[in-house]
Amino acid sequence: MSTEPRDLELDAFLRDLEELEDAPELVGLGLTTLSEALEPVAPSADSRARLMAAVPAHGRYERFAAKVAQLLDLSVERARALLDKLDDASQFSMEMPGIALCWVEGGPRVANAVRGFVRVAAGTHFPEHAHLGEEQVLVIQGSYSDPGRGRVFVPGDVDVMAPGTAHDYVVPEGGPDLVMLSVTQVGLRIGEQVYSPR
Repeated sequence: MSTEPRDLELDAFLRDLEELEDAPELVGLGLTTLSEALEPVAPSADSRARLMAAVPAHGRYERFAAKVAQLLDLSVERARALLDKLDDASQFSMEMPGIALCWVEGGPRVANAVRGFVRVAAGTHFPEHAHLGEEQVLVIQGSYSDPGRGRVFVPGDVDVMAPGTAHDYVVPEGGPDLVMLSVTQVGLRIGEQVYSPR
C-alpha cells in the first residue's frame, strides 16, 4: 500500500505536535500542554477592520431575503429586517406546545392572507390543518417531512398547497428547530380554531 506524500506530511506534523505537548520547556513554565502555552492575542486595529469589513451586513438568513420579499409582497430591505429578528425569541408567541408564531405585515398582494414565521421545535408533530386558500411555505431553517405526500422539505424549498387541501407534518428529532415563512390566503383551520388574516 502506497502512502500519499500529503499523508507523510500530516504524520510528521502530528509527531511534531506530540513532541511539543511533552516539551520540557512547557513543564518548566508550569504548563502541561501546548494549548496552555498559547494565550489569545488581540488582533491589530487593521486586522480587525478588515475582518469586520468582510462580515455580511445582515444576518444568517440573508440568502432568503429576496424570496421572503416576494412571498410577503415587501421590499427586500423590509424582508431583511424581518429575517434579522428571527433569532429573537421575544418576537414569537407560543400557540401550541412546541409551536410559536411571529405574525408579520405584508404588502397589498397578501392583504387577505395569514402571514407569519413559524418556529416548530425539533421532534414536534404539527397537527393536521386545512388550507382555506393557497398556502406557500418557505423553509428557512431545519426541515419537515410530510408523511401524506412522502416528501421532505429543507431550507430554500417552497411548499405550495392548493385551497381545500389538508396535511400534517413532522419536524425530525435531533435536528434544528424548523423555522419557516407561511403565507396562506384566506386562512387556515387547525381543529376548531380558524386563523384568519389580521
